[in-house]
Amino acid sequence: MKKLWILLWICIGLPFPILAQENDEPKDTSQPAPGVLIVPFQGMMYFSDADQDIARSSKMNERQVGAELTNKMELNIYHQLLAHFNAISLKRSTSLNGEEDLRRIYAATRYTLYSRSPDQTKVAPDDGPQDAEADALVKTWNKKTKEQRFWVNDTAVMLGSIQSDEVFKYLYKKHHAKYILFLTQFEINTNNKNSIEWTTQKYKHTYTLHYNLYHQSGRLLRAETLILQGDNENRLELISQKVLPILAQKLDEIMIEVER
Repeated sequence: MKKLWILLWICIGLPFPILAQENDEPKDTSQPAPGVLIVPFQGMMYFSDADQDIARSSKMNERQVGAELTNKMELNIYHQLLAHFNAISLKRSTSLNGEEDLRRIYAATRYTLYSRSPDQTKVAPDDGPQDAEADALVKTWNKKTKEQRFWVNDTAVMLGSIQSDEVFKYLYKKHHAKYILFLTQFEINTNNKNSIEWTTQKYKHTYTLHYNLYHQSGRLLRAETLILQGDNENRLELISQKVLPILAQKLDEIMIEVER
């Protein structure tokens, strides 16, 4: 029928109309970035034997060191995730009363140190979670060489088990986040066994970040520790520049892999 109309228009010499094309318009196939709700570690889950040195070098007290590191760690992760996800920071969501949500999460959380050797397939009931999903963690990336500065493992990780389905339902209804990234523990351990290193204060720090990744339904997807061998940086500014961005970038890479 279209061809007949076109011939008729040509024969009678009328200006040729612009006909609408069917299904030629590109369709918008883009999907909104999945939401990631960031839950920072509690103050009691921060462990460091380096705060005295960091405080002295950074001209602040030890309590400020812990608070600043907690804040800067969460901020680095938040900004890194924003490039690929709809990151939601409960620490910074003042308009959504994020602090109240954090208190609700912490109140429902039971901490358990999950520990097993790489060849174990099961965990003794007293040593780990009862949930079989927590035993199906991802493969282990251990340190392979002395020179390796960064590695990941799943054989010793602090699990923050949120003991309430209602909390997960509440969080999804309020924030609509597909994932909950729970930073469960952060450690700074100092290698100062060498007497020369001790006297010159040129010893190295090891930074360990424990994280749990939950689906919106409450299902545990991953639980690992990120371990970074640092240098003798004792100023908070240097730690923020040289250490925290590496940990944040690795978490972003892990989240991208999970979402694929």
